[in-house]
Amino acid sequence: MVLPHQRQPLLKWISWHGLTAQKVADAIGCNKFRVKNMCQGMTYPSPDEIRALERLFGMPVDVMLEPALLIYRDGKVWPPHIGPASIHYEYELRARGVKVDPDPDFFSTQLPWLKLGGE
Repeated sequence: MVLPHQRQPLLKWISWHGLTAQKVADAIGCNKFRVKNMCQGMTYPSPDEIRALERLFGMPVDVMLEPALLIYRDGKVWPPHIGPASIHYEYELRARGVKVDPDPDFFSTQLPWLKLGGE
């Protein structure tokens, strides 16, 4: 799943509630640059940040962020593997017998906990 790199509704909700990125960051336990990146669709929020956003705004995070940003909401694989770590994670999956070749049914059959955009 690719980061959307588009303005997220979260930005609208922050201003509608009269908050700033810094106030949201303080409330959810991160820095303001991370909040700004979430608002622009440039970073995945952690499961803890997702829960904190839901508590802060009193609404489901699905209203604030695109589904593409919520693939780690259940915390199955956090933090996301990047760089060489992603290669090692792929080897680990293969060792456990998980098919990691990208065919059309891969995500639904091998990683059913992974939430994709259309689901």
